[in-house]
Amino acid sequence: MSDDNKATVEDPTGSPGGDVPDLVKGSCLCGACEITADVSKKIFSVICHCTICQRLGSANGQAIVGFDGKALQIVKGSDHLDSYRTSESMTRYRCQTCGGSVYNQSHIPEMDFRDTPLAIFERDEETGQIKKSVLDKLAPDTHMFCAHRNASLVGTDPEGVVSFAGLPGQSEKMEE
Repeated sequence: MSDDNKATVEDPTGSPGGDVPDLVKGSCLCGACEITADVSKKIFSVICHCTICQRLGSANGQAIVGFDGKALQIVKGSDHLDSYRTSESMTRYRCQTCGGSVYNQSHIPEMDFRDTPLAIFERDEETGQIKKSVLDKLAPDTHMFCAHRNASLVGTDPEGVVSFAGLPGQSEKMEE
């Protein structure tokens, strides 16, 4: 739903209220854990190349989407979650049944956010791809921790993608 088409709700007193959240849905691989996330509270959508994301995703990087505060909610399966604190800054939650990533909770001072792999969001049943309506809202526009990328993949980004040596805003942009 575009910003122009957001519905508004009324409070119990009958006066106009705030916007209805623009929610997207996601789940772990087996579906035991489900989330919703309010797109209007998205604070970043990146491909992270840190060594933790590489190891967790068994890839050169992982597309992750971050949401302000508690805009990412567990709507099913909170009793199926295991957690692991991978660093001082992040606790990662996964499904006990399938082992799939569900979300990560930041412990960075003054940065209250939850993020989740882009791959867990709703998929088109025919193609198996992330739904276009979701991808249009959540597609990554930045790479971070590029200093950790495998050298054979440097220079393969599409034009216009911004790359950082570490955290965006806290490290230098990289030129390829």
